[in-house]
Amino acid sequence: MPIGRTTRLLTDTGRNNPFASDGGSRRIMVSIYYPSAKVDEALPLPVYPQLFEPGQAAALAFLRSNGVDPAYIASLQTDIYNDALLAEPNLTAASYPVVILSPAFGIERDMYSFAVRKLVRSGFVVLTVGATYESVFTVFPDGEKIAQLPSLTNLQLTDWQSWNSLLEVRVQDLTFVLNQLEVMNEQDALLRNRLNLQQVGIVGHSLGGAAVYHLLGRSPSVKAGVLLDPSLHMLGSVSKLLQIPVLLMRQNASTYEMLLSSGWSESLASETIAGQRQLADVLIGYQCFVRVHGANHLSFSDVPLFMADASIAQKHKLIGTAIADFMMEHVCGAAGQHTNRVQSYAGLSVIRSDGHSAS
Repeated sequence: MPIGRTTRLLTDTGRNNPFASDGGSRRIMVSIYYPSAKVDEALPLPVYPQLFEPGQAAALAFLRSNGVDPAYIASLQTDIYNDALLAEPNLTAASYPVVILSPAFGIERDMYSFAVRKLVRSGFVVLTVGATYESVFTVFPDGEKIAQLPSLTNLQLTDWQSWNSLLEVRVQDLTFVLNQLEVMNEQDALLRNRLNLQQVGIVGHSLGGAAVYHLLGRSPSVKAGVLLDPSLHMLGSVSKLLQIPVLLMRQNASTYEMLLSSGWSESLASETIAGQRQLADVLIGYQCFVRVHGANHLSFSDVPLFMADASIAQKHKLIGTAIADFMMEHVCGAAGQHTNRVQSYAGLSVIRSDGHSAS
């Protein structure tokens, strides 16, 4: 099934730009991925850099400056077509369930194609939410380019005030995008009457995962959350009990001891595991904590793909399948899609709140 992609610029006129005192409003770029109608088979397959339109040139320049071979990236074919037609929902559903994805600190919103493709093939419309001024680059429809602020490029892990400020911006951005779903479903030429606003899931990686956690339980339309190696040390001290189903996917280093052996500081490792335990305590609905064997923090994004990591395809397939299965069960009501399979995924272990294997 071909996948369509388009972009939208959302402007929160009720909020000033938090990164510049220019009197402007907060602007957020969103990519929308969706099941597409049949495309012309005579057309060449799209290649990976096209996922960054309208910022393809900016993306290639950034990747090149970080040692990525542009020719290699341009050789990676995909089945995601920009501005393709939206396919009609199947006969059993009049509209599509929705997943919103919030990326890691600095990572561009379109660098999650492996997860997006699996979700769309499972019948979801996926919105990936950019983080203007924080992302390594943002390109608006008129060609305006916003680079990551130098102060954020050099941000220290111990600068808690700045990290908490970024987290609050992310939470506000996601809240705004969630509220815009109704507007899109009423007014957007592509999406009008095609979104099931009672079936919404939300996914976040790293800083995006912490933002998703703080959003859980705030909107009745959000039925489930997936946290991809989230910034567990940023969950805060508020321990509001949450009924919403949550899947936590951790990198291979999921325990205090493993984090230390991976080079983490004692304080950050301790705070991370404390956050993991806190998460287990506040989730009074369904919760599932898992560790992805051999994964590191960036394995939950496309970044390893840029470095021609031969082992990443298998991990991406596993992570994408686990996310989609969880959303199918807890957002769409496909009983057993996740719970009957999670123990049998090759390359994944269910863990306790301390990160050790549950079996």
